Amino acid sequence: MVYYEKAGIPTVSMTAEGFESDARATARAFGLKQIALAVLSRPLTNQSREDISRQVGENLDDIIAGLTRDVPLTVEREAPKTFRFEAGDTYSAVEEMNRFFLRNGWGDGFPLVPPTSEKVEAMLAGTSRRPEEIITILEPGNGTASVEKIAVNAVMAGCLPGQLPVLIAAVQGMSDPRFNMGTVAVSTGPMAPITIVNGPIAKELNINSGRGALGPGVQSFANTVIGRAIRLIMMNIGHAYVGELDMDTIGSPNKYSMCLAENEEKNPWEPFHVTRGFSKDTSTVTMFGVESQLEVMDLRSYKAEHVLQSYAGTANSAGACSVSSWLQGNRIWQNFLLLCPEHAEIIAKQGWSKKDVQEFMYHNARIEWRYLKYGSNVGPGRLTNAWKWLMDAPENTLLPIAGGPDWFHVLVVGGPVGKGSYLTGVGEPIIVEIGK
Repeated sequence: MVYYEKAGIPTVSMTAEGFESDARATARAFGLKQIALAVLSRPLTNQSREDISRQVGENLDDIIAGLTRDVPLTVEREAPKTFRFEAGDTYSAVEEMNRFFLRNGWGDGFPLVPPTSEKVEAMLAGTSRRPEEIITILEPGNGTASVEKIAVNAVMAGCLPGQLPVLIAAVQGMSDPRFNMGTVAVSTGPMAPITIVNGPIAKELNINSGRGALGPGVQSFANTVIGRAIRLIMMNIGHAYVGELDMDTIGSPNKYSMCLAENEEKNPWEPFHVTRGFSKDTSTVTMFGVESQLEVMDLRSYKAEHVLQSYAGTANSAGACSVSSWLQGNRIWQNFLLLCPEHAEIIAKQGWSKKDVQEFMYHNARIEWRYLKYGSNVGPGRLTNAWKWLMDAPENTLLPIAGGPDWFHVLVVGGPVGKGSYLTGVGEPIIVEIGK
């Protein structure tokens, strides 16, 4: 619709109550000052055809008005601003800064470190890149991700200068179209990026790969601040603010911070980045959009196929979008197995390769068609031609939950005892070498 507007052809957007600010923010992100809206009383999802028709009819006046107005002018970008906070003491000034930033939506709800010019300059010492260098134009708000802007958000998150190259590489990864930032950042679901670090830099920066790698505590300090910086970058550079572009329905604590390193010492196979073509001595960051995280508890099995059956039985969740997305043809939503070292050791000792694990998951993580036929987003209008026969198939027909074995990625992480995780995902994992 933005393309039509810029070509001089008026349009009108139908949206629902609660999504108006999102629609206007989207228009601004693409350079339009305003956009005509017809606001419906409720979303068109979970409604019958009759109810949809009635709502559209009730808004015909707004639709006509939107189509007969003048085409809006393009919006001008604001210049960067600096702020000064004064109070009785430094601590009070920091509190005032935090209140101000939170009111403007620039924080994640936790206290921010003041991004003073001195702290930003110290952060920039962690990279050889020039502050004004533009890494990418970051979706969904099409913000300019310069090295300096990344550094500002890194300071606010509590990062150390040595962690800045990881963040720069992470931003590069998220800008790859295969990462599917448009969904990760703006979905009505709880999508969140996970940052996976491999290679020597993981130890150099003390990024936790063992017990509690995705949890809080002193052992996960680096994980916490790096993941937090990613979220602040998505908000303050990519403009993915909740209620404006980010339309998450309930949310997830994963959206605060999600970062770990692979436990390469306990990995019986090649590390993840080596399987993707990098040398073991190369430091990399992998960015992947996580939809949900499911625990896989198996304290009993001592055979590879039995351990993996626990993962397969966890993965076939009808409520996960990745389970049905592959039936639409145009969506590549892959997944991760986070194998704890104990599970990985059992599987590898019995001669199984990572490829064997992927093949097992593809052939054993199955779901009955009845769970997808009514509740998922793969109705007759979305099924590819190759799968439309399902509408007449028995409802107990067993289906895969992914487009192929290589849609299941294997990572070894965590501490002892047989508890792993399964991550349902969005898009593909994008791996980037970490520079200086």
